[in-house]
Amino acid sequence: MIVLGINDSHDASACLVKDGDLLVALSEERVQRIKSTGGFPHGAIGSCLHEAGITRKDIDYVALATERLVPNNIYNVNATFTVADFLRMHEEYFYPRIYKGVEVKFAEVFSGYKPCGDLLYPLDKVPFITSAEFQGNEEEEIQRMRSDFAADYFGIDKERVIFVNHHKSHAYYSYYITPEKQAKMAIVTSDSGGDSAYTSISIVDEKGITKIWEDHDSLIGKIYTAVTLQLGMRPNEHEYKVMGLAPYASEFHKKGPREVFLNALQVDGLGFQRNPAMKDFFFYFRDQLKPYRFDGIAGGLQDFVEIRLNEWFNNIGKKAGTGHFIFSGGVANNVKANKKLCELDAVETLFIPPGPGDESLAIGAAYSVICDKIGHHEAGKRIKSKHNAYWGPDIVEDDCAKFRDHPYVKKHFRAILNCGLRQVAEIIAQGEVVALCFGRMEFGSRALGHRSLVADPSKPEIVRKINDLIKKRDFWMPFTPSILDENYDEYVVDPKHIGSPYMTITFDSTEEGRSALKAANHPYDYTVRPQKITAAMCPIYYELIHEFKKITGIGALLNTSLNIHGKPIVNKPIDIINEILLPQDIPLKYILVGSDLYIRNEDQQ
Repeated sequence: MIVLGINDSHDASACLVKDGDLLVALSEERVQRIKSTGGFPHGAIGSCLHEAGITRKDIDYVALATERLVPNNIYNVNATFTVADFLRMHEEYFYPRIYKGVEVKFAEVFSGYKPCGDLLYPLDKVPFITSAEFQGNEEEEIQRMRSDFAADYFGIDKERVIFVNHHKSHAYYSYYITPEKQAKMAIVTSDSGGDSAYTSISIVDEKGITKIWEDHDSLIGKIYTAVTLQLGMRPNEHEYKVMGLAPYASEFHKKGPREVFLNALQVDGLGFQRNPAMKDFFFYFRDQLKPYRFDGIAGGLQDFVEIRLNEWFNNIGKKAGTGHFIFSGGVANNVKANKKLCELDAVETLFIPPGPGDESLAIGAAYSVICDKIGHHEAGKRIKSKHNAYWGPDIVEDDCAKFRDHPYVKKHFRAILNCGLRQVAEIIAQGEVVALCFGRMEFGSRALGHRSLVADPSKPEIVRKINDLIKKRDFWMPFTPSILDENYDEYVVDPKHIGSPYMTITFDSTEEGRSALKAANHPYDYTVRPQKITAAMCPIYYELIHEFKKITGIGALLNTSLNIHGKPIVNKPIDIINEILLPQDIPLKYILVGSDLYIRNEDQQ
């Protein structure tokens, strides 16, 4: 059975699952080169089919994640809007509707709107509205359009195009990806909304996966996104910046904002109760937070999330009768809150998969279809757990040749073909930054060594060098380390051995970790968001770090994603030329493409 999974909302993605094995998965942004792009992911679909050697006619089922897709996501609003556009949306669209009872039309507020990206859906058949304007059977018409389009695109009967609930997709993805399953587990999902819900709780045991709760008032994700915009950052993208800023806030400055947030939303059993005075998620907090500083707001918001999630998980553990948790959805991207969850007595194990946000809905939808067709027990035998996240396209010789033969590369670089990893490690140990682009691309928002910039994690000055060189990263944002499994306990405080192979959880660092990872710790609270790696997980990257350890005694590298600010992580080596070297004129000195090391000519540095 071959199932092609699709997420056609924001952060669009596609995957191919054959006989229970996830063959390939990637986000549309990596192909179109537009951050968080949405809509029908034809580029990702084509890449999946090419990588797997499968044609459209080979597909048995198409799994479409999310039953009730909001039209503005089809129009790619999330990727197209600027911060100014989002502010205008609240001021001119939502405020009149919520507080004045005026039926403002989205299409009138943004009458000149032109979506970015290559969108295939017939937009003339989809009204340019938000869910607030749904009337009559518009939801059914949009679902019918999506189904008809997919059936025509793949040349299959409509009966083989199957819609899967949003939170069910989150739950099924995170469970079946889990490498170490327990006899009884609680699957928790939480995000900014999908199919009219913000959370779900499921129990998995010998009977299968049973949803026991769904909530419409768990507004943690919505609140975090609204405050991100208030702080002048892009909603649904820059929440991690707010999280990185939070540790700098003093108790004095964050106490007031924290109380504002705690008063707005409380845990009630398995669900949540919102303050009735909170009519919306933007203006309420704008007014309540006027007396407070930006850092205090970030710190208070983060405290609120950690407190409420801890209370909620405690209640879930009691109800589910298990201490083994799986957590997915956009809120699961909050790595600092995940740290607090790991420290709860109620939590024995916690697994957060790579890309827990909407980019993974395609995979969960595909798994759900398999379960529905063959049953939970048979699916448990056939669906293969994953022990790494390298599910994207591979670097092949043609990709290497396009890079090697490009005029810019020929002019500015010399190549060492089939360069040994020892030589690369020596360059890193000398204080240089090396770009890595080899093997299959990582899935999710974290670079895991195959599309990364790496450096010596013990040299604090390397942070400024990387930021000045390419990242243009906010000064308060930390970098992260990739750590050999044999050195993990030396650097990371993880008494429950929860681990973090996908950089989805932060931990405190040990004294040795603070020394060895000076450039890869959070500079204020010394927490670390590690990638714990084994030789089996990523052999080439593991060997590179091992060679670096032989030279320096440090079993880790500073690792950050290979991209410029505002662009997706690179997919193919040509993206390095098109987006970093040429338009930005960034003088990268060392680039490893496949097995070839490119060194910038000295007179060009």
